[in-house]
Amino acid sequence: MTGIKTGPQPDALDLQWVCSSALRAAYPEFGQVGIEASFYPYIGLTHTIRKRGGRYVIRISDHCRNAPRVVVEAIAIILGSKILRRKPPREAVKIYDRFRREPAIEHMLDTRRSRQGRKRITEPEGSNYSLTEIFREVNERYFGGHVELRQIGWSARRSWGRLGHYDPVHNTVTISPVLDSPKVPRRVVAFVVYHELLHTLFEDRTPAGGRRHHPSEFRLAEKSHPDYRYATRFLTRFCQARDR
Repeated sequence: MTGIKTGPQPDALDLQWVCSSALRAAYPEFGQVGIEASFYPYIGLTHTIRKRGGRYVIRISDHCRNAPRVVVEAIAIILGSKILRRKPPREAVKIYDRFRREPAIEHMLDTRRSRQGRKRITEPEGSNYSLTEIFREVNERYFGGHVELRQIGWSARRSWGRLGHYDPVHNTVTISPVLDSPKVPRRVVAFVVYHELLHTLFEDRTPAGGRRHHPSEFRLAEKSHPDYRYATRFLTRFCQARDR
C-alpha cells in the first residue's frame, strides 16, 4: 500500500486497545466509560459507534483489518466526533481519506459488493418528496452532518407495518413509499428519517443476547425531536385509516 507508512497493523486482539487509547486521548468524555471494538463484515467501508447501556460499542469494517494502526486510530476519533456531534480533527479525516482512496481498497470493496449484491431500493426522488433532500436537512440539523449512509431510498414494497428501516450491514435506510403521499406532511417524513438515523448511533442487547432496537437512550433522543408528538399521532391515525 502506498501513501500511508505508519507502523504496525492492529489485529482483532488489540483493536479494542487501539480504539480506546485513541478516543481517550482525543476526547476526555471517553475517559470514564467502557469501550468495546471489533471488526464487522460490512459490505462497504462502514464504521459505527453506538451506546449500549453505560459503554460504547465500535464496529469497524473488516476491510480495515490490515490497515495501518494510524488509520484505525483516525476512524475511532472520527466516530467519537460523530457521537459527540463535533467536527472531526482535520488530520484524522485526511489520514482516513487517503486510506479509502487506495486502489487496493477500492478493488476490495467492488469485489465484495459484486459478490453479495445490493439491497432492493428504488430512487430517493419520489412523486412528492425527495429523500435525498430530507436526509441532508435532518442530518445537518440534528446530527451535525456526521451520519454517512451508503444509500437512502424508497423501499420496493409498500409496507404499512414497517414505515422505515435501517440496515447496518448495507448501511442503508429505506422508507415505505406509502409515505410518499400528499396526505403525509413533509415534517412527518422527516421525522421517520430522523428515527432511522438514530439507529446509526444507538442499539442495545438483551440479557439473552438478542438485539433491542430501541434502548432507553434511543427513546430519549427520539422524544427530543420537536415533531415527535405530532408525527407519532399522525402516523397512528394514518395507518389506522388505511385499515378501514
